Amino acid sequence: MDLTTISQSISYANLPKLPSLFHSRATLCSSNSINILGFNCIPRKLKCNARQLRQFGAIHASVAESNSTNVSVTWLLEFIGDGDARHIGSPTAKPGSLEIPSGAVTVGRVAEKADMVIPVPTVSAVHALLQSMEEYLVVTDLDSTNGTFIGEKRLRPGVAAAALPGSLLTFGDTNLAIFRVAKLEKMETPSEPEEAEANTEEEKPSSS
Repeated sequence: MDLTTISQSISYANLPKLPSLFHSRATLCSSNSINILGFNCIPRKLKCNARQLRQFGAIHASVAESNSTNVSVTWLLEFIGDGDARHIGSPTAKPGSLEIPSGAVTVGRVAEKADMVIPVPTVSAVHALLQSMEEYLVVTDLDSTNGTFIGEKRLRPGVAAAALPGSLLTFGDTNLAIFRVAKLEKMETPSEPEEAEANTEEEKPSSS
């Protein structure tokens, strides 16, 4: 049986000396609870017999449960170049958009040397280093021939810079190696173990 009590509200600012609140054992053992700063409390050193304790009924403590939600961040380089290859002198295919994996990866022209490949002659064999962070993408030029740019600013080789979502990132070629930085967020709420087990466990036929 849940206890329904009439709470006496005592503000912290006007709180008198605690001993003066409890003048007699009858007051201590009444069914009233004391509300101090939003917490229903029973005074310490409470002395009651069994019959009086039964007046309090069942006392329950509720704990607020927080649902933890994981946010998975993925960085994407969206190709936005016009594909004009006249300055190269030979037909060159447009590169596609690049999804940046977690951790640090290198970007370059040669697959044997770079983690992510941009097959454009004006891109160096190992052009730049990219590292995914939660709020931005860290870009470091690796002493490339034609430079690495965030917007119109050319990065100093070996000096890391932050590329925010929406920034333009160029690997030496504004026609064939220019990308827009995009941040993708995916909300992942972990399911209860009981629900996951119920969904994955197959029903076994009963033996007769």
